[in-house]
Amino acid sequence: MTEQEEPAASGAEDDVLAPLRDRLDAGDEQILGLIAQRMETCLEIARLKAEHGIPMMQPSRVGLVVGRARRFAADHGLPEEYLGDLFERIVAETCVQEDVLMAKLGEGSDR
Repeated sequence: MTEQEEPAASGAEDDVLAPLRDRLDAGDEQILGLIAQRMETCLEIARLKAEHGIPMMQPSRVGLVVGRARRFAADHGLPEEYLGDLFERIVAETCVQEDVLMAKLGEGSDR
């Protein structure tokens, strides 16, 4: 995967914005790494669910995770929908990947 480069900024613009953009880029890398780690952990959970006959979909857990994201947003001055929607998307993709893995392992989905 190649990273698209932005058009070159003017020298003054680049000088002013570069330190903050570097900080954003570093933060983005951390976020992406944490999302990848989260998916790996969820796939480990899916293996255990398949092994123990536990249904893939756990609605109460989904509600807990999304609710926690919304509360975090509210506590940090961010719109609740912003982090709530983000975590709904993260959880939705996790469920897809868990379902695929569990189907491969012979269980499938109960949703």
